[in-house]
Amino acid sequence: MAWRVFIGSPKREHIAQANRNLDFLEQANQSLNPFWDWQVTAAFYVGVHLINAHLAQKSGLSFRSHQQVDEAINPFNQLSLTKLSETNYLAYDKLQGLARRARYLCNEDRANKVASAHFTYDKHFARAIRNMDILISFIEKEYNVTLKRIAVKCIELKKGSLQNIAIR
Repeated sequence: MAWRVFIGSPKREHIAQANRNLDFLEQANQSLNPFWDWQVTAAFYVGVHLINAHLAQKSGLSFRSHQQVDEAINPFNQLSLTKLSETNYLAYDKLQGLARRARYLCNEDRANKVASAHFTYDKHFARAIRNMDILISFIEKEYNVTLKRIAVKCIELKKGSLQNIAIR
């Protein structure tokens, strides 16, 4: 079987890990600013743990593959008890695509079959932060939790444009 049932408090564990990843992201942004690929990847893993907290809370399950998570959160999966709104689903999907780009140098659009390398720049980091911000808002509202507030520096982000992340 590709999933397991939690016995402890998995939602709390995933929220704690999301907060640790937010700490890492903020520190990486301060000291490793031009390494946009690693910052996008860190933002994605914040999203992974936020979505896993949602899945654990709604179903008591832990999903092990990105495909299983996609099926569980897809708003068009009528049978899923853990589906997200289209806005939240697209934020996670876009964040995942940006992380794929950062890790594998492929276009974040899975349908794009161009063979050239696609590097990650500050504009991709800004997109990742915007999508991560959407997921943070969803989780905080849905589950009455507060995630760590961080500040990031990126010329592609405008001050005051995010709800949960400060722009330096």
